[in-house]
Amino acid sequence: MKKSMKKLLSVALAATMVLGLSGCNDGSSQTAGTTAPAAEAAGTAAPAADGAETEAAGASAKAEPANAGLNANILFATHEVGTSNYNLSAELAKLWEENGIGTVDVQPISPGGMGAPYLFEQGKTDVSFINGAPAKWAFEEGTLGKPPVKGYKAMIGGLTNVSAVNFMTKAFMDKYNVQTVEEAIRQKLPIRIGCSPVGSMDNEVVQILLQYLGVTEDDVKSWGGDVVHGGGSDLSAMVKDGKLDFMLDHTSVNSSTMTEIAMTCDVHFNQWEEATLDYFVNEKGFQRIEIPANSWKGQTEVIINAGTPDCLFVKEDLDEDVVYWMTKTMCENRDYLVSVLASIEPFDPATCWESEKVGGLELHPGAEKYFKEAGYIK
Repeated sequence: MKKSMKKLLSVALAATMVLGLSGCNDGSSQTAGTTAPAAEAAGTAAPAADGAETEAAGASAKAEPANAGLNANILFATHEVGTSNYNLSAELAKLWEENGIGTVDVQPISPGGMGAPYLFEQGKTDVSFINGAPAKWAFEEGTLGKPPVKGYKAMIGGLTNVSAVNFMTKAFMDKYNVQTVEEAIRQKLPIRIGCSPVGSMDNEVVQILLQYLGVTEDDVKSWGGDVVHGGGSDLSAMVKDGKLDFMLDHTSVNSSTMTEIAMTCDVHFNQWEEATLDYFVNEKGFQRIEIPANSWKGQTEVIINAGTPDCLFVKEDLDEDVVYWMTKTMCENRDYLVSVLASIEPFDPATCWESEKVGGLELHPGAEKYFKEAGYIK
């Protein structure tokens, strides 16, 4: 990493408690959840007073460092200092450097999952976090009003378990005798839908759901319903005040907003129809995410949601040996990484290469080589 940034970033990061990778907004996952140790500066750890490296108290041991013998210069575009994505980037950069891959320059320049794919085309990154579904959308049709973009391939997927958590109020369900949001839309009921602002993953999911069911926001409004955009606290207050019937948040089971609503409001967390899930997964690059029973008050059965967890994508023409060693190092240090950032516990080297976990996009040959060598791809 560039030494000019090292001291400043390490001090800033050391003052920040790591937050779990969950959330919505621009399609990335950067908010809420678990604490972790103060991290080192991007790419290279800030040295301890005696020159020794510092590790998190209670962290699992790292795998024995290898010597890849490479001399790569890797640019890692990530989110702003203090976010969980940044802290994970710093840990990965350190591991990759320790294993002889080369120098990793972590830069907090990512615009988030919806815009990150365009960094590859602009020559601003070699590796970056992108949620699986936005990676597919950008590749096939473009996002944020931009044309399709190429130049990147998948390395590792399924790092988190964020999904389209959604519920209807029991008052609405009882009044209209419906059990699912699909029934409510098909019957053209005056459903008041709440989600985050335009440009957020929440809103994208709502728009895809309406599109799949053959309607628009204007249609919903013509039935006496509405689509309301706002922050989590505002939407939560509207649910409590009886001003929303349905809410969707692309987040994790650790969401404080959803936990609070479940504790204070009479709501029913929805299971989408299998055909709806199939559409999101097969056509839109989402992944099936299992929500365990009793994750929230009153949710007594397992729910399968559509979600688009964090993935790592790399530049298409990044050297195959470099990507192989990046993948190998990350997978063989899985337990260590989870011990310092608990929210990536869903990361499973045996399955993180699967198509559904990377938005249906092609694996980089270097990553594929490792997964075959490890016996995960048969």
